[in-house]
Amino acid sequence: MLTSSSMLAPPAPAPLSPAQGEPSLALPRSFWKDFAKRYWDREPVLFRGLFQAHFPSTEEIFAAAVEASARSLRDEYPPMSVVRFFVEHEDSPDGMPYYSLIFPLTKKHLPLPEDRSANDYVERVTRNLGGKRFGLVLNRAQCHHWGHWLQMRSFLSGFHEAVGVPLGLSDSCVFFGNYLYTPFGVHKDDLHIFYFVVEGQKTMSMWPFELLSGREEVPKDPGFIHRPGAIALRDKADEKQVLAQATTLVGRAGDLMYWPASYWHRAEPSQGLAISASLGVNFQPPEFAGRAPKGQWPGRLRHTELPGSGAWRVPASVRKSIQQRTRREELLAAEREQLSDWTRYLTAGALLGSPPEATGEAPLTPKEWIRTSPQRPIVAVSLPKGQVLLSANGHSTTLSPSPTVRRRIDALLKALNSGKPQHVEALEEAFFTRLTARGFNTRAFRSLLQDLVRWRAVSRCEPLVARR
Repeated sequence: MLTSSSMLAPPAPAPLSPAQGEPSLALPRSFWKDFAKRYWDREPVLFRGLFQAHFPSTEEIFAAAVEASARSLRDEYPPMSVVRFFVEHEDSPDGMPYYSLIFPLTKKHLPLPEDRSANDYVERVTRNLGGKRFGLVLNRAQCHHWGHWLQMRSFLSGFHEAVGVPLGLSDSCVFFGNYLYTPFGVHKDDLHIFYFVVEGQKTMSMWPFELLSGREEVPKDPGFIHRPGAIALRDKADEKQVLAQATTLVGRAGDLMYWPASYWHRAEPSQGLAISASLGVNFQPPEFAGRAPKGQWPGRLRHTELPGSGAWRVPASVRKSIQQRTRREELLAAEREQLSDWTRYLTAGALLGSPPEATGEAPLTPKEWIRTSPQRPIVAVSLPKGQVLLSANGHSTTLSPSPTVRRRIDALLKALNSGKPQHVEALEEAFFTRLTARGFNTRAFRSLLQDLVRWRAVSRCEPLVARR
């Protein structure tokens, strides 16, 4: 096994300061410019010391796992779509390590609120398994912790500017446990991976696609380099030979790794609890595009086409793709669904899924002040047959306003998206002044504002102090 010091990147510029005290992993433009030129889709690299603050913590990742487990136990997700649990066994007769995928999952396997910490959870599960090691894999981690969603979205902001906005998916997958090897063995994904080492030490063995493509289990289809696959190690001798060709990256807590989608990889043994967040991105068609008739679709967008400060429209390339798929009258419903899906996806910063809603928020009172982040605006998108989709942070609601009410909604969003503190009572008064068509009443207005609070699109703030 070869360890390459050339894959250790030189120190990078200091990260950007977060806005409004939010956790941010945004990196300078100079870092992303160098990354795109030297490493993107070329070779793996290890970065040390990039982030002085706001790096994902064990407590945050564990909180996300507890939230995801609770939702899984409530059957909110299809089985094994979000949470998977692997048990490590003794070596098989050929000497190779192997794992069992446990289903169905119960409280016996999943982290619970009663577990006071990640270590307490590991001790409980290890005891229940009779000392066997295990691994918990959590997809869509950003959907289960607001801070983690902000971290991943801010990190991707510079990537989007340097490389483009991937329209396949961007998803943070957490690997959590005391297992020795990756439960999937030596494999490759269809994702480019940014790998955040949260706790413990992670040793990754890696191979360029061509190095293992001649093995008999690897399809000889030239397009296979862009698809997931696995290597079936026959025995210890075969494993030793394959590992002798590997290059390794050894990451510690706080480090960031990157490897291209074409690289085979496997995590090697580490001691104790190891936690990592693997942020994968690809430029393939998004999941929801598969529900519509086939047609052209944009592989990526420019970063300026994501919702930002000021007015925003669904990008022309996306609209063209939707129209090609939904030309006939009977497909208007499909057009509405596609526009809604795309809008939610783009207001979420091209992250898969939406962040968790705020819970326990008291109703807004007329005397309170609120504000919106200009970097995460609330958008209004016209749907077929006069409907309007309001969306922010991957959440949305559909309205059927009159033209007059629609203009008031646009004015409301313009005020909120300025980023300046807004007085709730003043917003309501401006909305209803001289409004003759009362199809949108005060109760509906206040309910809409409360939706925005629940989506974390607006937050309570200090009053705006007038300057002399």
